[in-house]
Amino acid sequence: MSLTRRAKLAILHGCRFAGLTRLVLDSRWRQHRLAILCWHNIAIDDEHLWSPDLCLTPATFRARLELLRSLRCNVLPLNTALERLRAGTLPPRAVALTIDDGDSSIYSIAWPMLRQFGYPATLYWTTYYSVKPYAVFDTMLSYLLWAGRSKRLVLGEPAVDCDLSNPAERAQANQAIYAYSRTNRWTADRKEQYLEALAKSLDIDYLELKRRRILHMITPAEAAEMRAEGLDLQLHTHRHRVPKDPIEFAREIADNAEVICATGAANPCHFCYPSGSFIPEFADWLQRNNVQSATTVQAGLVGRQTNWYFLPRVVDQETQSATEFEAGLSGIASWMVRRHPVDQHGFR
Repeated sequence: MSLTRRAKLAILHGCRFAGLTRLVLDSRWRQHRLAILCWHNIAIDDEHLWSPDLCLTPATFRARLELLRSLRCNVLPLNTALERLRAGTLPPRAVALTIDDGDSSIYSIAWPMLRQFGYPATLYWTTYYSVKPYAVFDTMLSYLLWAGRSKRLVLGEPAVDCDLSNPAERAQANQAIYAYSRTNRWTADRKEQYLEALAKSLDIDYLELKRRRILHMITPAEAAEMRAEGLDLQLHTHRHRVPKDPIEFAREIADNAEVICATGAANPCHFCYPSGSFIPEFADWLQRNNVQSATTVQAGLVGRQTNWYFLPRVVDQETQSATEFEAGLSGIASWMVRRHPVDQHGFR
């Protein structure tokens, strides 16, 4: 743990111990602000060890939901929360829950827990791999290299020779393979064939990973089932990318919306930037495509003056403590974060 993080944790623990965190959570200042929580995957097996930034354990996810309940947070549907924020009628401790991407664990683990707690949620669903029977290439590639970390990897195409137990060499191999796949315009079929061959070379049972649907996306049928039970499906692009060309950008939204609407959902009007990547011009492009709001992974709470196309969120991770999570909900944690330069376009 870095010295900076240790210092931050010490401050947050002090705030919690002194009762300041709860005081801020119950304050008039906080009642005029909305916390939009952000999660990604829930670990089906050991994915939280591979990427604790991306994957929570089921136990951690449940603990977060229990903390929301014990703090008496008012969990609102995203659209309702934004409308009430604009109208100045938010209840105390207002929170909206969002999940990015649409990993299969949302269907098998997260959504059943959310229903048990009676919490509404929004899934920002990226749909390309949901209509393909394949693993998500970039995440599965990284996972396989990590899972084979006791071995030395020697490949001919692309040329790779590295010790996978070395994190730096593993990262270089990952970058080289991914770059090669893009340069050579591999199709989804070609990528899946490569993953199968890579798993075999590392003595990993790829069929078992597929059977358990590790790092696979929800299917349209699963999305439709969750939507019928109350899950809000919103935009996250079709191919998990944000082209810096307005025509290609519009195509991503249109392709994404087509799959979402096929589940029986109404036209989606809220958006999440894939990988948190955005530029100021996107606000105008989203408006042209009838999108009403867009979330980032910038830390903070949403106020009435916040630019609706660059909404900050409280991003949760397995490595975060309950103290940090509570500080994020109250807004205290965001006071300790440097803002992205886009602040000049609307963050308050």
